[in-house]
Amino acid sequence: MRAKFRKPLNMNFHFSNRPASSLILIGVLLFIVSGAFGATVKNMRLAHLYQPDSPSGMGLQFFADKVEEYSEGRIQMKVFTAGQLGSARNLYISTKTGAIDFCVPAFALLADTVPEMTIMNSGYLFEDIEDVERVLRDPELGQKWNDEIIKKCHLRLLGAFYYGKRIVTTKDNPFINPDGVKGLKIRAVPNPMSLAVITGLGGNPTPMAYKEVFIGLSQGVIDGQENPYPAIWSMKFYEVQKYAIETFHQFNTLPLAISEQSWQELDEIDRRVVQKAAVEALAYASDLTRQFEAEIAEKLKAEGMTIIPYDEIAIEEFEKSVRDTIRNRFDGKVWPAGLMDAVLAVGDD
Repeated sequence: MRAKFRKPLNMNFHFSNRPASSLILIGVLLFIVSGAFGATVKNMRLAHLYQPDSPSGMGLQFFADKVEEYSEGRIQMKVFTAGQLGSARNLYISTKTGAIDFCVPAFALLADTVPEMTIMNSGYLFEDIEDVERVLRDPELGQKWNDEIIKKCHLRLLGAFYYGKRIVTTKDNPFINPDGVKGLKIRAVPNPMSLAVITGLGGNPTPMAYKEVFIGLSQGVIDGQENPYPAIWSMKFYEVQKYAIETFHQFNTLPLAISEQSWQELDEIDRRVVQKAAVEALAYASDLTRQFEAEIAEKLKAEGMTIIPYDEIAIEEFEKSVRDTIRNRFDGKVWPAGLMDAVLAVGDD
């Protein structure tokens, strides 16, 4: 019996002359597939000096989260906290060059380029974050300064958040007016504005590195120091100081900035994303700081400190003395004459 063999399959494929619409359909499908898999994600980096669980750290993480959310994943944020990428000046320089996309440069750093911005750390000038925001939005003040920062520093300011009101602490000398501060050696941040403010308060400003303050207080090298509540708590100054006097002589804020190179690389939609996220995050950080300050004041009381409240202090006397000292040292010298009055007028609007 002969074996039966099947006819082999014909492996030669023949393409018929399909209508042009078939080729168009294939092209559309390929475009959709390539778009789905080829969509680019922009990675951006934010670096700062603050602990992740601090009000500032939480506010900046909130900003990063909102950028990712509002961009629907087009932008992915990497946050480097607690000085992982270097000092304040290192982060500032890295953002200027575009190596980092976002940073939190102190106004004192920006004032190296735009001296008028020294006024943002002035004493008894701002009462709340809204005062600061009005100045930063003003076309003849903040907006003009920002234009210079963009041109000279290659950074663009997105806004600022509240970092804390500074108060004075002492071991043996509570006070309520400038006369009570006379002769007291108060540690000063080693910069001209801090020296001027403490002089205006009535004290003898004594420059000292931050890390040396606790030892200086414990050994009696200095009589007191001034910082926001969170710093007093974290540095445990309550162990060597008895009184916390709520002079609230400086309203400290910090700006959030984006590298101008990074800004120019964003399209208009993602620029709006960044701006929206910044507005919400800066308000969130400010609220957290206020809440944190109130909690710390109570903790300091529990540790044995006596709080001399703001409403028991001769604030008008402190205010006049500090402003007069600053005018004499800065007005028409470091910044244009009349700048303080211009800033005060915007804050009163």
